[in-house]
Amino acid sequence: MRFWKNLITPVLTGLLFLPAMAQNEGGGVLPQDNKPFVVVIDPGHGGVDPGAKGSYSTEAQVALGIGLKLGRLLSEIPNVKVYYTRTTDALPGGGTNIKSALRWRADFANRMGGNIFISIHCNSTSPIPHREFIGYHTEYIRVHHRRVKRRVPRYRHYTTPNIQEGTEVYVWGVSKDDDKNLALRENAPLLNDPEYKSLFDSSSAVLNTIFWNTVQREYTKQSITLASDVENQFAKIGRVDRQVKQRQVGIWVLHATAMPSILIETGFINNPTEETYLNNNQEQIATCIYDAFVNYLAGVKGETTTQVLAGSANPPVIQPVNDNYSYKIQLLVSANKYPVNDPKFSKLEGKVVREKDRVNDSTQYRYLLGNFKTGEDASQRLEMIKLMGYKDAFVVTFRNGKRIDQ
Repeated sequence: MRFWKNLITPVLTGLLFLPAMAQNEGGGVLPQDNKPFVVVIDPGHGGVDPGAKGSYSTEAQVALGIGLKLGRLLSEIPNVKVYYTRTTDALPGGGTNIKSALRWRADFANRMGGNIFISIHCNSTSPIPHREFIGYHTEYIRVHHRRVKRRVPRYRHYTTPNIQEGTEVYVWGVSKDDDKNLALRENAPLLNDPEYKSLFDSSSAVLNTIFWNTVQREYTKQSITLASDVENQFAKIGRVDRQVKQRQVGIWVLHATAMPSILIETGFINNPTEETYLNNNQEQIATCIYDAFVNYLAGVKGETTTQVLAGSANPPVIQPVNDNYSYKIQLLVSANKYPVNDPKFSKLEGKVVREKDRVNDSTQYRYLLGNFKTGEDASQRLEMIKLMGYKDAFVVTFRNGKRIDQ
C-alpha cells in the first residue's frame, strides 16, 4: 500500500480545504493501489567495519544474523516487501570507506522507496578508568643551583569493565530536523505521485514549508510509535528497557532517510552474559521486532493484527520453489576475458562465473553473479547491483543447470 497517503492526504486536505475523502479505520486515506509496504532492514557495520567487539563475536556479525532472521519473518506478511542494505559480511555498496557506506545505506533506502527503515546494532561501553594512590617516591630537583629533595605521590592507573545491559531504540534527534526535512523534500515517494501533483501547489513557499514540516512531525510520531513498541516487546521477555532516545549529535541513517526510521541497540556485546544472549537468541530478538512491526502496520492500515497477517481478500499466490530452476545476474558482456577475481568484481558479494559464447564468428564472455533459488530473490539483489554501477545487469534463468533465456 501507499504508506504516505495514509499519513499525508489528511494534511493535504487540511491545507487545501479539499472535500472530505473516504478514510480507513485508522484515520488515513485508503490507497487506490495495492503496492507493497516496503521495509528496509539495515544490519549495521560489516566488512572492514566490525563495529563493537565482544570476547568472540562482533557487532557486524550479530546485526547481520538478527537482520536476516527479521527479514524472513517480515517477508511472510502479505503485501510486505523486504530489502536489505547488506546480506553478507561486507560494507554496503561494496566499498571500504565507512562514511561512504553510511551514505549508501540511506541512499539505498530512499531509492527503494522505503516505507520504514530499521537499523540493527549492538551496544558497547568503554572501560571505567581508575587512578589509585599507592604511596610516594622521592625525586630531586634543582632550585637556584641547589639540589632539593621532594616527595611525589604515586598512582596506579587501571580500568575495570563497564558492565551494562538492556536494549534501547533511537530516533533522529531534534537537532537534525532540518536534515530530515531536506531528505523528505528530495526523496519522499509522493513527489512523483500524480495525485500529489494535482493537489499540491508547490509554488507557494509558505504552504510548502507548512506541508513538509507537517510530514516531518508525522514521521517523527510514527518512528517513536514503532520504537516504543519494540522496547515494549523486549521488556515482555525480560530484557532491561533503556527506553526510546534521541541522540542530539545525530545518526546519519536516521535523518537522511525519507521515511520513518529507527535504530535498535539489541544489547551490550562487551557484557559476556549479553554477548551469549545476542549470539544464541537471535530468533527471539527478531520476533520481538516483528511483533512490534505487525502492531505498527496494523495502526497504519487501520486494521487488526489478524487482518494484517491474513492479507487481502485475494492474497497473491506464492509459487513454490522449483528445484529445477535457478537464477543468476548477468553483470556484463565483453570481448575481454577477465579473471573472475578481477578488481572490477571485488566490490560484489558472491561468486562471479564466466561463460564463453560465440556471436557472429567472434568470442564474447558473459559474467554472471550468484545462484538464486527464486526470481524474486535475484530481482531484489539486482536492485543493489545496479546501484553499484552495473546499469545493464539483468536476471537470467537456468533450468536443470542450462540457461534458457539469452
